Amino acid sequence: MDTEKYISKLFETAGLFDERSVSVKKNMTDLFNPAYKNSVKLLKEYGGLKVGEVGPGRDLSASDVCFDTKTYDFGKEYHNYWNGINKSMFTVASAHRDHMLILVDEQDIFYIFTDPDEQLYRGGSFEETMKKVLLGLNYGRSIEKA
Repeated sequence: MDTEKYISKLFETAGLFDERSVSVKKNMTDLFNPAYKNSVKLLKEYGGLKVGEVGPGRDLSASDVCFDTKTYDFGKEYHNYWNGINKSMFTVASAHRDHMLILVDEQDIFYIFTDPDEQLYRGGSFEETMKKVLLGLNYGRSIEKA
């Protein structure tokens, strides 16, 4: 089975189906924030799903991904922590037994935050980020801290 089919199967097994729509808790103060809109759009489709499991991966441990039904602006709290990151990044999921967060910005770029060592990685598109996390592919270099 190729990688895309394997990832699709993980999402189907978790309960993803066409035209799935989940109610997402709204935050009125962020309604006009593009990163917030990106997170809500994603959570309407994936909210509540628990995909994959923690175990051996290709380069790193493979992780589970647990999509939430609410979001918050991670970037608001940490925007001065990393060089060049001064933007909103909203949470869409936790991963690796709640030791990681999956974030999205206003350009629909996803990030992986690893809580134990407080590192931030650029994941890329949603599909690229899910491959990295679910299969345990190398995240690349972390974003340099300020």
